[in-house]
Amino acid sequence: MHGAEWHVPIRDRRGVSLLEAVVSVAIVGMTSIGALEAVGSDMRTAERARRAIEAEALASSRLDFMDLLNDRELQALADSVTSGKFPPPLDEYSWKTSSAPLSDQAGVYDVHVTIAWPTGTYVARTYAYRRPPLATRR
Repeated sequence: MHGAEWHVPIRDRRGVSLLEAVVSVAIVGMTSIGALEAVGSDMRTAERARRAIEAEALASSRLDFMDLLNDRELQALADSVTSGKFPPPLDEYSWKTSSAPLSDQAGVYDVHVTIAWPTGTYVARTYAYRRPPLATRR
């Protein structure tokens, strides 16, 4: 049988058709997109958690500083206390603080600290008590 060729009818061929290949590539693509979206969502969640932890810690440090101020200083905050930027590596964060005496409670101040960064803010609020100065008669 020298020179004889084997012919296999088209319907008996084994292999993958073009349609089957396209469908399998589409399935792999959709699965990959779903996996990438899940990873991206996890990364965004981790970034938000990191920001929340940093902002809360920075707000706590500013509130601790405000706790050191006396009655007179809480009534009229210095410019260096009302706002500023944190030093590197946290220089993308800035703060604003305010202190207002409560009208119905002598010596009680409503203290706000706002931590801001390019994409958000975090607000912390507390009350501070300072013994009001005693009025003396002369």
